[in-house]
Amino acid sequence: MSNKAAKQEITEPDKIQVLLGQVRDYVLTHKRNIAVATTIVLAVFVLIGGWAYYRQTEETKAMNLYNKAVMDTIRIRMAGQDATAAVKPLQDVMEKYPSTEAATLARYRIGNAYLNAGQIDAALKAFQGYLKEKSGENELTVLVYNGMGNCYEVKKDYKNALVQYEMALNAKAGKPFAGDILANLARTYEAMKDNKKAVEYYQKSMDKTNDPAMKLIIGRKIAILG
Repeated sequence: MSNKAAKQEITEPDKIQVLLGQVRDYVLTHKRNIAVATTIVLAVFVLIGGWAYYRQTEETKAMNLYNKAVMDTIRIRMAGQDATAAVKPLQDVMEKYPSTEAATLARYRIGNAYLNAGQIDAALKAFQGYLKEKSGENELTVLVYNGMGNCYEVKKDYKNALVQYEMALNAKAGKPFAGDILANLARTYEAMKDNKKAVEYYQKSMDKTNDPAMKLIIGRKIAILG
């Protein structure tokens, strides 16, 4: 029995050797195509790696310029110069590195700078520009909605102010700011002479607020309006 098995092993070709032979023949037959495909794959990896390195380098440069711009903006405002001068360093970030996270942050700060300077239309334009460039919701987007609500409130366009504050409040990232946003909604209803709604939202704001001083102010508002 063992002799027959040994004879069969000698006469039958080794399956592994046959497979290796087939692979060798395939490689020899298609070596040019394999070389081209290998070159393409390597080139793609090099391009992806190079692009990632380039983007990271650009982001680093942009963020360094942004941090410098923020400090410049603070110094300009402390010197009493107008908003146009204050936003110039931030505009430089947007112009030099338009597709970076630093440019997005700069656009938000520009809107805030104009809002603080009372240039409401310019602030709205900057905030709207941010929303066009930025997709998805995050904490900064919530602050932009809130900033736009401030702008419309200043313009006495209370309907649009309520819309923006509601968008800020309903965003998933808006929870940490709920107390302030609810107070803004309450203040807007108060300006609209809707005291019932104002009290309702002031009460909601108090429930979400941890700041004792803010709670005291809201409590006074509720007492006056209620």
